[in-house]
Amino acid sequence: MIWKVGATMGAILPVVAAAAANGGATVATSTPAIWHFLGYPFEAAGMIAALFGCFSARFWIGAGQSLRQEHRWGLDIPISGMALAVSAALVISLRPEPLGGLMYGAGLGVLGEGIFKIAEAYLRKASAVFGAEPDKAD
Repeated sequence: MIWKVGATMGAILPVVAAAAANGGATVATSTPAIWHFLGYPFEAAGMIAALFGCFSARFWIGAGQSLRQEHRWGLDIPISGMALAVSAALVISLRPEPLGGLMYGAGLGVLGEGIFKIAEAYLRKASAVFGAEPDKAD
């Protein structure tokens, strides 16, 4: 019985000593990593989540499109870059939590798809007007 009490005290005493040394705090707390871009601070977790959400939405929405191969460099890459930049700017200005950053990024990635569809429609109209329409197989 004495050994059990001694073992329990041996396990509890370091925790009590650490709590007394830290002013009574027993739970370790951490602060989020703060990064800076051009002097503006933002939380790293929110930025990573937003950029991941935006890139994922842009990639997975466009992955199944057969027309993407034709306009990959002319439309998809600039629109994806614009959506990623706006996602990063939102995170820097709003400083959301990681879940909020993920939602902002994914939402802007989906909005980028709408921008792509509008630009694609204008390209089709321009190619029909200027006679640059590709030959269609019969």
